Amino acid sequence: MLVWKGKGLLVILSGIIGGMAAGAISSLIANIGVSESLEYAVMWIAWGLAAAGVNYLLCRWFVSTEKRIYVDEQTGQRVEVSDNSSLFFIRNRIWTYIFAILFCGLGLLQTI
Repeated sequence: MLVWKGKGLLVILSGIIGGMAAGAISSLIANIGVSESLEYAVMWIAWGLAAAGVNYLLCRWFVSTEKRIYVDEQTGQRVEVSDNSSLFFIRNRIWTYIFAILFCGLGLLQTI
């Protein structure tokens, strides 16, 4: 079963980098002495925003929005091909919004 297509693994990389940034922010907040619930809420929100930001940048740098045009030599027909990089059949650019909404939602639920 193929889970990713094209540069879909960049989404996993952005999630890992976002998690590392969230861990660093969470450890800084733990030294301040805030409640554990607030610490976890900030960790989830930082993870979502960092992963969304990294995913946005990786998509901007590595996933092309331009369509390439190929011409079939026998028929002369033109074919447009775009970069359809995806992870779990969801395109890379959509994962930016998923990271931001899902993790920020988890952070808000943590404060309840």
